[in-house]
Amino acid sequence: MLAAGGARGGPPAAPHKVLVVDDEPDLADLAQALLRHHGLLASVAYGAHEALRILKHDSAIDTVFSDVMMPGMTGLALAEAIGIDYPHVRVILTSGYAPPALLNRYSRPYPYVAKPYRIEQVLVLLE
Repeated sequence: MLAAGGARGGPPAAPHKVLVVDDEPDLADLAQALLRHHGLLASVAYGAHEALRILKHDSAIDTVFSDVMMPGMTGLALAEAIGIDYPHVRVILTSGYAPPALLNRYSRPYPYVAKPYRIEQVLVLLE
């Protein structure tokens, strides 16, 4: 299990709290189940606007794990909004297809894992 700061061993810490954001419910629910299986607290939002509403009411979220290509608001736009309103929240992005031009037009790089991913890849990024 990962500690809140990503350290292994040492004194017990609160589990890491992750918000999974994906407009594909099956993928979001699967990611949530896998993260929970590995000892993380995980919840789901099925779109960027829903994710922002959840963040507004849950200050315990440490990380947002978001798909890039979503209707209404991309994961990159979500990441930028999180950086402004919730600077303490880390953002990790994922996509099966994200045009390089889209990935390069934002202010900073975000950790990224390509779909299909192995949960171990995500866990490494969460450490």
